[in-house]
Amino acid sequence: MSLQGQTVRIIVSEPWDWEGNLFGTILSDRGGQKLLVELTKPITGKKLTSKLIELTPRYEKTTFRPLTQNYSVTVGGALVTKDTDEFDYIIIGSVTID
Repeated sequence: MSLQGQTVRIIVSEPWDWEGNLFGTILSDRGGQKLLVELTKPITGKKLTSKLIELTPRYEKTTFRPLTQNYSVTVGGALVTKDTDEFDYIIIGSVTID
């Protein structure tokens, strides 16, 4: 089952002083190992400002399959851009289908 088009909530656990949750829509599910999410508002990191965040499972041998069963997955997230290969690692948190 493709996760494309699903709305997600990202609960940020690191950095610990992050305020609020992130919300967005999954643009692509890259082989169960990466999700590209378009956020509802742009985020500014150390190097980039973007509405696109690439999520990868935080732990080895974890996939995004539990999302289809309404479970959360612990992730690392990096801001990315459409036009370049630049990225800006920004958060650790958990993602769920909203």
